[in-house]
Amino acid sequence: MSAEESLKKRYLIKLLSNLINGAINILFLALVPKALGPVAYGQFSYLQQLFSQLFGLADAGTSMAFFTKLSSHPQRKELISFYALYMGVVLIAISLFIYLLYTTALTQTLFPNIPKEYIVIGMGLGFLTWLNQIFIKISDAYALTVSVEILKSIHKFISLGLLLYFLYYLTFDLTAYFQFNYIVSVLFIALASLLFVRRNVFSSNLWRQRIHIVQNIKEFAHYSHPILLFSLVGVGIGMFDIWLLQSTGGAEQTGFYTLAYSVAAVSFLFTSSMTPIITREFARSFTQGDMEKIRLHFKRYIPMLYSVAAFFAVFVALEADHLIHLFSGEKFALAAPALSVIALYPIHQTYGQLSGSLFFANGNTSQYRNIGLFTSLIGVIFTFIFLYVLNLGSLGLAYKMLITQLIGVSIQLYFNTVFLKIKIAPFLFHQIYALLFFILAAFVSIFVTSSIQTPWINLAVCAVFYAGLTIIGTIIFPQIFATSRGEIKRLFFKKTKDTSVDA
Repeated sequence: MSAEESLKKRYLIKLLSNLINGAINILFLALVPKALGPVAYGQFSYLQQLFSQLFGLADAGTSMAFFTKLSSHPQRKELISFYALYMGVVLIAISLFIYLLYTTALTQTLFPNIPKEYIVIGMGLGFLTWLNQIFIKISDAYALTVSVEILKSIHKFISLGLLLYFLYYLTFDLTAYFQFNYIVSVLFIALASLLFVRRNVFSSNLWRQRIHIVQNIKEFAHYSHPILLFSLVGVGIGMFDIWLLQSTGGAEQTGFYTLAYSVAAVSFLFTSSMTPIITREFARSFTQGDMEKIRLHFKRYIPMLYSVAAFFAVFVALEADHLIHLFSGEKFALAAPALSVIALYPIHQTYGQLSGSLFFANGNTSQYRNIGLFTSLIGVIFTFIFLYVLNLGSLGLAYKMLITQLIGVSIQLYFNTVFLKIKIAPFLFHQIYALLFFILAAFVSIFVTSSIQTPWINLAVCAVFYAGLTIIGTIIFPQIFATSRGEIKRLFFKKTKDTSVDA
């Protein structure tokens, strides 16, 4: 199997898994916010996001260093032992911080409108979420795509069954929802650990081997210190954003924003499948000195995945009212404007993930830090204007996220094209005409199906019509997805031929 075929296979497997997970996540969004209500859902969201940011602050880019180094040198299993030790130290440090916070009057200031008993519970869930992410990085580093994606799908189905049990057989409140999240998080860690043991990633001597602590600290510090300041500033601003939203708009506005972001993030599932795979390819190719391969992947997959993200994002943005009404009910109707804006965020989030991974692959983290610091500081200005001055609540934070993302990604793209010695103009031109194509297709689809009165049927028919227009448009203008008619024909011919052989 060629490297290109292997890359496609791993992507398709991840994509299939993400489709399953995405469908189940949509069910979660249709069930949980409605059952909890805007206030309780907002309280959970605030704790989840705040502690995610706090553990992200402790992470300080070290997890990306861990993933990149493990991808380049899978035989260095002492990296796993060392990082487990580091995570343990982080957990103890944050636990002490929360304990000390309990003894001061700052508790209510940092956690406005949050019952005190949920703070420690939220911290524990934040750590489990971070641990889950590290397990995913380990699986991607060892290219265990097939097994892990099957495991993730099985885990999602079990989680859905457990959620239905909690909803219909127990009193479903904020405490119950935390219990549910604890159970499913621990379950995934347990299943992944069993897989790692079977594949000899977690070997019997993994925890007995000597950990060169000082050497590893120096190695990780050398890699991560250029982005340490950026991590501190970025996470600090992220915590400030959600805190200011909670303080000015209350838990309800936090709930509206979280729901809008969660719905928008569904479209990112289709491109996030490729992100760790491309990152791994960048790291390995750079280690081998194969710059031409890096250029090929960059020019091919970044525009392609941009269009995939835009296809879903534009439809969600224009159908925000219908989606909120159908999935979450009238209680969350005020989340629709925020969804219309934040739905476009995954388009450039895809660019940011893939373009940003190149900085980590070539070790140019200083430049990545400088770009991030610049855009983060601009973001503070937008946060102050949209949330404090204009008091736009969830809509204001959505505006801030979208604008700063666009600025940061554009700067990253410029420096990456300079590094790879390729032209930036085709990327910028593609962003414009691809987005306009999807907007036109969505408007036409909405106009054609506007006479259908039943909301579910209207949305379904509109989606099918939109997909049909996109397929026709791609055949006529294949450059929308960074491909060609010849490649489409070869793909179709190959599939036809394979089907004939199988028959």
